[in-house]
Amino acid sequence: MNLKQLIYPALIMCGLLGLIGCGGSSNEHAEEDGHDHGSETAGHEEHGSEGEDEHGEEVVRLTAAQLADAGVVIEPLGNGLITTHVTLPAEVGLNQDTILHVTPRVPGIVTKVLAYLGDDVTEGAPLTVVESPQLGEAKIVYLQSIQSQVIAEGELHRQQTISENTATLLDLLRNEPEVDELRTTASELRIGENKGRLISAYAKLKAAQANYARERDLRVKNLSTEADLLAAQEGYNSSQADYLAAFEDIDFTFRLRLQQAEQAANVAASSVDNAERRLHLLGLSDDQVANVAAEPDVNVARYELRAPIAGRIVEKHVTPGEKINDAESIFTIANLETVWLNISVYTEYAGMINEGQTVIIHAGDRTATGVVDYISAVVSEGTRTVSARVVVDNSDRSWKPGEFVTARVETGEVSAARVVPIAAVQTYEGRDVVFVQDKDGIEPVPVRLGRRNDVSVEILGDEIAIGTPIVVQNSFLMKAELGKSAAGHDH
Repeated sequence: MNLKQLIYPALIMCGLLGLIGCGGSSNEHAEEDGHDHGSETAGHEEHGSEGEDEHGEEVVRLTAAQLADAGVVIEPLGNGLITTHVTLPAEVGLNQDTILHVTPRVPGIVTKVLAYLGDDVTEGAPLTVVESPQLGEAKIVYLQSIQSQVIAEGELHRQQTISENTATLLDLLRNEPEVDELRTTASELRIGENKGRLISAYAKLKAAQANYARERDLRVKNLSTEADLLAAQEGYNSSQADYLAAFEDIDFTFRLRLQQAEQAANVAASSVDNAERRLHLLGLSDDQVANVAAEPDVNVARYELRAPIAGRIVEKHVTPGEKINDAESIFTIANLETVWLNISVYTEYAGMINEGQTVIIHAGDRTATGVVDYISAVVSEGTRTVSARVVVDNSDRSWKPGEFVTARVETGEVSAARVVPIAAVQTYEGRDVVFVQDKDGIEPVPVRLGRRNDVSVEILGDEIAIGTPIVVQNSFLMKAELGKSAAGHDH
C-alpha cells in the first residue's frame, strides 16, 4: 500500500467528521433543546484555533510502518563536515605521457598500409611495409660481415691446430729423439710446411753430428787427416746453426700467426656486431635481425614499421606509394586506459587550487573522481586561465578526448555543529524548513541555513537540539501531505 492510499481515506474521514460536528444539524439541536450554545461554540472555536497554532494542519501523523513504506528516512540531527568546492570548466584530453608519434627509422616507399585510423593495436603489431634501399644496403653489409666472420673463425681454428701441433713437435725435438722416432711421432701432427723444415733440419743436424763423431774417432786412430776432421766439424756446426735458426723461427712464427688469427677473428666479430647495431638503429628487432640471413633476396630492402606500444591509432598520415622519411610522424598511437582532464582555473580561483585535491567530474549522467596532480605555473595568454590536470581512469572508454565537462574541485572542509542533507530542507510557506518528528507527529520547523555544498547544508542557531529526529530522505512527501491537509481544511 502506498502513501496516497494511506492518507486519502484519513482525509476523507476528517472531512466527514467536520461536516457532522460543525454543520446545520448542530444548529437544529441547539434550537430544539432551547439552550443558547453561542458561548460554547465560541469557546470551541477558540480552543480549535489554539490547537491549530500548536499543531493543527501542520502535523503529519503516520505510523513507522507507513513511513517505511513511503521510503521516509528519519535520523538524529548531528554535526558533520561541509566540503567547500569550486566548479570549473574542463576538457578531456589525451594522456600525453602515454601517447607516441610513430616515425620510420629509414626513408623509403610505402608498399602496404596494415593499420588504419581508430584501430586498436598491440605492441609489435605491423603498421606499414616500406621498401628502403638504405635498409637493404645495411642488410648486405651485415651478411658480408657474417661471411667474413665465418672465414676468420675458420682460419683461427686452423692456426690453433697448427699452434698446438707445432708446440708438441718442438717439445719433442728438445728431447733429441732419433730421426726415425721423430718421423713416426710427427706423422700424426698437422703443422704444414714447418714440419718438413724442422724434420729436415733436424735430420741434417743428426747426420752431421754422426759424421763429425766418426771423423773424430778416425783421427784419434790416425785413420783420417786433420782436414777431414775440420770439414766434418764445419759441416756439423753449419747444420746445427741451420737447425737452431729453423727452430727459433718456427717457434716465433706459429705464435705470431695465432695472434694474427685471433685478432682477425675479433675484428670480424666486431664487424658483425656493428652491422647488427646498425640494423637495430634502423628499427629491426632481435628476431628480425636473426632472420636476415634466411630472407629471400627480394625482401632485402623490405621494412616493417611496427607499433612500439599498445593503444589506439588516433592519427594516420600515410598511403600506399607515398615516399616517407625519418623526419616525419606517420602514425600517432594513444593508450586510452587513462586520459587527462585539463581544468581551466580562473585567476581568482588559482590560489584555492592545489595538487592533491579531489576532483569530481560530471558530464551528463557520467561521473568520475580524480586528484589534481599538476598545476601550470604559467597563465594562458589566450584564456587568462591556469591549467590544472587530473589523470582519469578510462578503462571503459567512456571519456572521449576533446569533450567538454564540468569539474568540481574540493577546496577544503569545515566542521559544523548541525548538518543535514540538502534533501532534508524544503521551502514551505515561503520559509526554509526541516521536518522534525516529535510525540505529536512530524511537523515543519523553520531554519536558517549556513554553509553548503551539493550534498549537505549547515543549520544555524540552536533552536533545534542536537539529536532531534529529522526527516533526511523523501522530506518532500511531508510537504506534499501538509499541502493536502491544508486544502482539505479549507474545503
